[in-house]
Amino acid sequence: MKNFLALFLWFTATVASAQVSFTASATRDGIALNERLRVEFKMNVDGDNFSPPNFAGFKVVSGPITGVQQRYVNGVGSFNKSYTYILAPTSTGQKTIGGAAMTYKGEDYETAPFNIQISKSIEDPRETAGDDPVRELAGQNIHLVAEVSNASPYLNEAIRVVYKLYVSNNSGINGWTETDSPKYADFWSQNIDNRDQQVRVGTYKGQQYRYLVLREAILYPQKTGNLTIEPLVLDVNVQIPSGKTDFFGRPFMTSDKLKVTAGGRTINVKDFPQAGRPASFNGAVGQFEFAVNLSKAQLEAGESLVASVVAKGTGNLQLMSLPKLEVPDKLETYEPERVDNTKTAFDGVRGSIQDNYTIVPQYGGTYTIPPVEFSYFDPSTRSYKTINSGENKIEVTGPAVTAASGGTNTLEAEDTFAFIKTKTDLESVDSEPFFDTTIYWSIVCGLFLLIPLVLLAKKRREVVASDVQGRKVKTANKLSKKYLSEASKNIGNSEAFYESLERALHNFLKSKLRIPTAEMTKNRVDELLQKRYVQQEVRLEFMSLLSSAEMARYAPSTATDMQQDYDKASRVINQLDKQLN
Repeated sequence: MKNFLALFLWFTATVASAQVSFTASATRDGIALNERLRVEFKMNVDGDNFSPPNFAGFKVVSGPITGVQQRYVNGVGSFNKSYTYILAPTSTGQKTIGGAAMTYKGEDYETAPFNIQISKSIEDPRETAGDDPVRELAGQNIHLVAEVSNASPYLNEAIRVVYKLYVSNNSGINGWTETDSPKYADFWSQNIDNRDQQVRVGTYKGQQYRYLVLREAILYPQKTGNLTIEPLVLDVNVQIPSGKTDFFGRPFMTSDKLKVTAGGRTINVKDFPQAGRPASFNGAVGQFEFAVNLSKAQLEAGESLVASVVAKGTGNLQLMSLPKLEVPDKLETYEPERVDNTKTAFDGVRGSIQDNYTIVPQYGGTYTIPPVEFSYFDPSTRSYKTINSGENKIEVTGPAVTAASGGTNTLEAEDTFAFIKTKTDLESVDSEPFFDTTIYWSIVCGLFLLIPLVLLAKKRREVVASDVQGRKVKTANKLSKKYLSEASKNIGNSEAFYESLERALHNFLKSKLRIPTAEMTKNRVDELLQKRYVQQEVRLEFMSLLSSAEMARYAPSTATDMQQDYDKASRVINQLDKQLN
């Protein structure tokens, strides 16, 4: 029994010893006299009292550089600790690197010695991989990652890209410089404002890290197939342990500059399914509610009302067009005004857009606005959904239109006999005839002279009436000045100020570039300004102002900021007005 117990204890100790790994390795087994050698001692436990060999025949150029890695994968932990040296040989011949020693739980461990052959100097010494352990260790502990919420979205489906800088617990960073910004070709993009810059704790490849969110963006793919997101590249000032400690055992840190990149990402964009695609589908993707609302349903003839076609929810609101409102011919209707109440959130653009139609009924009666159908694709259910607004009725009080009168007011016909003269004005039969008098011929000649003027005036009215686009431009120009004036009055009220400023910028673009609101994306505006040869400085300043106005509506701003933005808008609009004429 005693022999069995002794054998069991010996076997247990042997197994425990076998679990400890302590090894030595070199980059090459032979180098020239003017080359360098990298030697690493590695253990899979947290050993104590590490003692390197004396490195006879070598000069220690750098080291020891200590590295520690601890990770957990599926609940299973692993640990690695390393000591790295860069050695320069002092003479030729075969050299022996002796064993390093350490202790773990009272047991002593030692690496096996190995030989290195040193030859004569060569003209072109090779660079040894890992000659700079500081840079290599930094590369192991600093990671820049682009996290994509969905690598296989549908066309126009929102995806979120988050750029995170991971730093291990035994390293640090002291600032960075962005050398290459990510490019989103074939995507409509909207950056998410990230102002907190808080350091958080998370895991990267099973290992615990601290990380910082550098930037976030919402992307809407604009075409199908494999689309590429260009990488973000940073020059990072890193700090890692030098392997030396002060009197109190605290490690000295060494600094270096490291280039890190998030790498490019490929997004596989899918097209919409053809099965079940409704005729009213016009590219809306997300989750929406839809309705047609009237400001009032009962009014007097000659009064106005507003019919609003509204879509709200989360999705590509700023990229989609709303269905047109069909109005009876007897109702006077003006071009709709787009109202954008959206903001960029972590799951995409959310809020509402609406087209406001101003309607003025001229005659009394009951009018029916037909139902409007709105269809969208819901990527969460991979299906199309259709919403019908239902019909709306308008009750107008006042004189009605009759078929017999051919569209004229019946009261106007009655007015013909509303007054019967009761007094007679008699003229002398001997009075001089009017024909062939001076006054007669003066009037006749005057009428002939007026004919060219009448024809010119008629032609001018026809040109003005046919110039629908010109009227829209003038209207947009007036609206631009109106909203810019409103912005000036609202300085101090952040939301109202930036809403008016944004409307002024949009209406200015409509008047100068002659594009509908539905096509007014940043990329489209920037492209048109470049085609019109607008100076780059003015163009970039206008695009920056447009982005600032969109974002500042949902962020606190001081009156000073608003005044500066107002002055900047007035100046930029004035410069663009001169260049676009």
